[in-house]
Amino acid sequence: MLSPPTEAAETTNATGGCLILVGPERALKLPSAAAKIAQTGDRIRTDASTCRACAVWRTPNITIEGAGGYAHVKDINCHHKANWVFYASPVEISNVRFSGAWVRHRNGAGIRWEGYGQLVFKNTWFHKNQMGIIAHDKRQSAMVISDSRFEHNGDCPRFCGHGVYAGRIAHLSIANSQFAGHNLGRHIKSRALVSVIIGNRIVGGATGTANYAINLPDSGAATIRNNYIDKGPLSDNVKALIAIGEEENLRTRAASSKLRTMYLKTTPRHAHTSSGTAEAPRLTRDTTFSAGRVWGIVRAVNRSGDKKREKS
Repeated sequence: MLSPPTEAAETTNATGGCLILVGPERALKLPSAAAKIAQTGDRIRTDASTCRACAVWRTPNITIEGAGGYAHVKDINCHHKANWVFYASPVEISNVRFSGAWVRHRNGAGIRWEGYGQLVFKNTWFHKNQMGIIAHDKRQSAMVISDSRFEHNGDCPRFCGHGVYAGRIAHLSIANSQFAGHNLGRHIKSRALVSVIIGNRIVGGATGTANYAINLPDSGAATIRNNYIDKGPLSDNVKALIAIGEEENLRTRAASSKLRTMYLKTTPRHAHTSSGTAEAPRLTRDTTFSAGRVWGIVRAVNRSGDKKREKS
């Protein structure tokens, strides 16, 4: 295993981890070089700069942060998957920007997560990727996103993906983040057992074509609260804001049968279209709709189209 240069090996925390410094003027020029030498407990600090070098991270319990602004990774992918690919966790990422992820199968992501444990994003920026973040189907895992931006993802001439896609993990949390101008797909799609989506701004705008703002296809348990949702005139689905349970089958229903509480509250909506719908084909009596401030017409329907609630 390579040893880090002297400037990259200053012990900085109680666990004995090292501060690994990365940047154009440093001994380690690229995050990919840090990924090769990182040890459990290390903190990787990369200077604000732009690089076209992907990285594969296999070390658990590390922190990666941009310094002096965003560290920008663009126009590259590893393993035909993403700008950065993670096979271990827990990991915390902050002040890093990801763009231009492109692969032939139209699911190139800023981040692809294949490991167990928890992945945390703070103040990250994903834009003009085919997909923003993709997480696997491992139930032992959780993903936490806060204060981050997802802009103009779904960057394909035809359908390619979502701003955030969580597979069948245990828990997804998204808070105080912005989603804007997504092309087709969903801004947020989660198959997690528990999804908590609070205090976000999800905007289609004049040019966005995303179909659903939020999609929970396997149902599960969810809290969707205090989000501002704007659906633009070019949306691929002009009637529905949120879809829940439309892909649920016997296998996924068995996994989530004890966790099927939905709580939707105070979801403001500024409508460019005439109506908006929370499509909820398999919601149960444990579902609560509370509209809060709503513009336009918003209604909840089941699969047969029967109205559950309407407010104008």
